[in-house]
Amino acid sequence: MKGSFLVTAVLTLAAQAAEPLPTDIAKTIRTSCLGCHATAVSKGGIDLERAAIDWNAPKERALWERALRAVDQKRMPPPPLPRPAEILSKYLADNLARHTPFGGNVPRRLNGAEYEATIRELFDLPKFRLPMGFPPDTQAHGFDNVAAAMTMSAPLMEAYANTAWEIADTVFPPPGRKPEKRIWNSPPPDMVTSFSASTVRNGVLRMASRAEDIMRSCTWPARVEIMDSGVYRLTLKASQFKPKPGQSMTLEVYAREIDATDRSKIRAFRRVYTTQVTSETPQTFTFEAELYEGQTPLIRWANAELDHTSEQLPALFRERFERNPRLLAAYLQALHNPDGTPRSPARLRGRNGYDLINRLMQDEKLDMTHATLDSPRTRRMLTMIGTIGGLNNLHDTLAHEYFDHGPSLQIHDLVVEGPLAPAEGPKDKKRKQIQQALAGVAPDAVTPEEYARRVADRFLPRAFRRPVDEATRSSFLQVATKHWQQGHTFDEGMHLMLRKILLSPRFLYREMHPGDLDAHDLATRLAYFLPQGPPDAPLIEAAQSGRLATPAGLRAEADRLLPKKPDALMVRNFTGQWLDTRKLASIMPDPAFQFSEADIATARQEVEYFFAEMLAKNLPMTDFIDPDFTFTTKPFAARNYGYKNEAQNTDDARRIVRLPLTRGGRHGGLLGLAATMIATANGVDTQPVLRGVWVLDRILGTPPPPPPSDVPALTPDIGGATTPRELLAAHTKEPRCASCHTMIDPFGLVLENYDPVGRWRDIWPKSKKPIQSAVTLPDGTQVRDAIELKRWLVANIDLFSTSFATKLLTYATGRAPNFAERTEIQSIVAENRRTNGGARDLALALIASKTFRTR
Repeated sequence: MKGSFLVTAVLTLAAQAAEPLPTDIAKTIRTSCLGCHATAVSKGGIDLERAAIDWNAPKERALWERALRAVDQKRMPPPPLPRPAEILSKYLADNLARHTPFGGNVPRRLNGAEYEATIRELFDLPKFRLPMGFPPDTQAHGFDNVAAAMTMSAPLMEAYANTAWEIADTVFPPPGRKPEKRIWNSPPPDMVTSFSASTVRNGVLRMASRAEDIMRSCTWPARVEIMDSGVYRLTLKASQFKPKPGQSMTLEVYAREIDATDRSKIRAFRRVYTTQVTSETPQTFTFEAELYEGQTPLIRWANAELDHTSEQLPALFRERFERNPRLLAAYLQALHNPDGTPRSPARLRGRNGYDLINRLMQDEKLDMTHATLDSPRTRRMLTMIGTIGGLNNLHDTLAHEYFDHGPSLQIHDLVVEGPLAPAEGPKDKKRKQIQQALAGVAPDAVTPEEYARRVADRFLPRAFRRPVDEATRSSFLQVATKHWQQGHTFDEGMHLMLRKILLSPRFLYREMHPGDLDAHDLATRLAYFLPQGPPDAPLIEAAQSGRLATPAGLRAEADRLLPKKPDALMVRNFTGQWLDTRKLASIMPDPAFQFSEADIATARQEVEYFFAEMLAKNLPMTDFIDPDFTFTTKPFAARNYGYKNEAQNTDDARRIVRLPLTRGGRHGGLLGLAATMIATANGVDTQPVLRGVWVLDRILGTPPPPPPSDVPALTPDIGGATTPRELLAAHTKEPRCASCHTMIDPFGLVLENYDPVGRWRDIWPKSKKPIQSAVTLPDGTQVRDAIELKRWLVANIDLFSTSFATKLLTYATGRAPNFAERTEIQSIVAENRRTNGGARDLALALIASKTFRTR
């Protein structure tokens, strides 16, 4: 009886909270919606039949927001039914904005990138990476930091526990084993031969070149890895091979980290020995040097004649060509087609190229016509030798001349013995540094209890990103003291205390308190949004002093932290997810496009430089669509955008530079960048539906609903007999497809002039038919191509600005803005346009918004 009374009371209260529908609204719903969505029909599970709406009920708000979106996108009611009166949209929008509360997010777990950044900052471990197999983050609303999707699973908790243990091992390691003395013998076959740096001839390793990259200048033993830091004895046998008269060869030995990439620069390593090799018979050099855990010896010929630079390599070739015109003629013939057009230097790379040149020199019919230093072909070839392609290919060819004819430096044997004595390595020094930083004092300077107390006082507020009360500090202090009382060592007690801190919800989660963010949560949100790590000292001070809680203080900190450079983590992480350029790492364009991995990297950098420039220079929002500049390398601009390649040398060719554009052109802006066109294709073909959905979601902020599960996928045309437009026309004859494809297809088809790597084309390659890119947009506007689409977007820039602002706040707050918050965003965008504000102004206004300041 009591239960029945309670249910009745709840229903009565709900009915009282519901607002009766105005007569005109009820009539509009009845005539426009209830044919499919009355209670008795409920098509698609949607029931809109009611006399009143409880706007305080989240499910009711979600239902009517969905209905409003369908009406505004002209998906409902479906044609040929008449459009509902405008008063319905206004009624729904007004009530949703008035009754939807701001915020409502759950506590945010640190995602993988945020966790990495936090550990690096807290422990000063700049190389820290999540271990292999760490569970990846789940994406929601396009981002991997949305709180609702970041659930804590058992495997994830186990991964956190294992990682916390590894970090604690770094700071308070378990007792180590006693070092064992070893002897490593490394004959030439056990030495690394990389590119043109070295080769093994008659059981002896010959070195030919020097360069900044170790892979082109050094060798190292493949089987020597130092396990214990200490002093080691190295014995090296070396000799000269066909030296020039009076030549002395400088041999250097460095300590190389095993995990360093082969593309590392020689200056990154510590030199431990230098000597002169002066004899063609083997000389023995014995020396002692400190080698640390994880290192191996690295051997370099420091004054080799063959140098991998854009100045030296052409000079070496010129000198040889001047002495031997037949050598010049052989290279000219190998690097030119019969009609005189250049050929790729890749065909001459390495030993095969060297042998080809020698065969051509022996040919009695070798064409000597152009074999002079001042001929156009020779000048062009010498210029090419100094380019990236020339350096990377012909350097390897010339190296074989040195291997065969000298001068070369020969390595006969390497022996490493030790450790002879202990040495404090980088890991030991880093451990002591971290221990000192955790407590502000070294462990051996105070009692164990005092050290643990100082860690609790000093480290806990940094780890938890806010002040910590005495009860919390004492609870963590007791973890260590109880462990000691049970007979464990000092390091074991601190190891356990540190693990407990790193597994605390107050470390793994942020924004724990609902409603308006307090100053410390606001500092944390700002820090992980912009610099992408825990709050720095100025931000913590602003929170503690109360300045951050003021509009001026918040703006000042936001302006200080907004990224200004393209390598900022926020720039890469936000653009990579917003624009889908993270996908580039998994897309390799078809070889027919001659688009290399280096080109993929350049395409991604173009986006990052462009976005950073928009923020740093506070450029107009319209420049996102139709700017008068772009960032790229000069060779990439020549291949992709029609520029003249004016690169002067290798370094100039690799450098990302700001290049001018004419507004209203094909390239430039988010729709004219190679990266976005690659991300919306598959590396082989363009995909108009994918591009259309991408434009609707990422540019216009109106993502279409997912397709019905029973609708067949679009079947590709294997034979190439039809164009994408014809394929889509056949597919969308199905009424269930038409409503969405009417929105999607125009934005994909109008971009068909961009091929899968973003180059402009006029012919669809499979059918050889002219590309017909003219479309009618959902609002009825007719545009002929991507240029006119950009013009339409500029004229309707608030559509893009609102989409951009929504994506930015989704990324910043970890939740998709609700209706009330989107209403606030629209007003901020309108005000920014009214005051001629730029991209930076808009970002700062969004940070000042109630949406940003609410959990």
